[in-house]
Amino acid sequence: MTKSKCLLLTTCALLSLAACSKPATNSHSIPPADEAFSDKASSDKTAATKAISVPQLAYDYRYDISGSAANTDALMNEDQAACEGAGPDQCQVLSLNDDTDTAAGHAEKILELRATPDWVVRWQGGLDARLAEGHGKLRDHKVSSEDLSLQVVDTEAHLKNKEALRDRMQGIVRTAHGKLSDLIDVESQLSQVQTDIDATKSSLAVMRSRTAMIHVTLAYQSESAPDGDSVFAPVTGAMKSSMGLTMQVVAMLITVTAVLAPFALVVLPIVWLIRRGNRRRNVTAPDAG
Repeated sequence: MTKSKCLLLTTCALLSLAACSKPATNSHSIPPADEAFSDKASSDKTAATKAISVPQLAYDYRYDISGSAANTDALMNEDQAACEGAGPDQCQVLSLNDDTDTAAGHAEKILELRATPDWVVRWQGGLDARLAEGHGKLRDHKVSSEDLSLQVVDTEAHLKNKEALRDRMQGIVRTAHGKLSDLIDVESQLSQVQTDIDATKSSLAVMRSRTAMIHVTLAYQSESAPDGDSVFAPVTGAMKSSMGLTMQVVAMLITVTAVLAPFALVVLPIVWLIRRGNRRRNVTAPDAG
């Protein structure tokens, strides 16, 4: 009996060891919660790093072109027509400013565009050909850029979080069975979240537009023919100088008159009264003798 009991205990112990040593089925099919969170965070970090590794640059080009008034005007009109003819998806005219000083004989017109890189390359090739033909001179060409990579990534992440919050709040509104005041409060917050989402989308669209297209500033400068080429230039210059001096003297006299006029209105009557009193004393003096 004792041997049978020992054999039974030994058999149970072996079965227990076998059960303990047997690997659990699908033991690695579902990772722990902290491991799953770590994998997700690592995936998000990798995606953000990949997005930042590709620079999101907003380029700004400036061209300073000089020449005669006729040539620069013709160049500006051709460039504006080329941009408008390409269509808004290729080129857009942002502004046109005219800074002309007729007296000084100086004129500057600035045309601002937003265009795709392909359009800018084609336009620059045409500009080089026109300048080579003597239609003007490229005085200066500047290129600057602004890296918007971090702003784009941050804005996209902010938008993603806001959209997730909106979806959760919409679920609360659909399944809410509480007080009406609480439901109204949730709907108000949902409206504010949707407003933030729309604003963030607009900001992101602007940044993507800046990185997809180039801001181009075209400055056309021209000067009229100087009067020094004329044989009457010395006489004309002397007349202009003398006229300027005469006008300065007249302006000075007007200023002095304006300053002394109030004093004259007070002093002249007093002088007149004094002289009148002296005349009366002179007339009455012989009679008294």
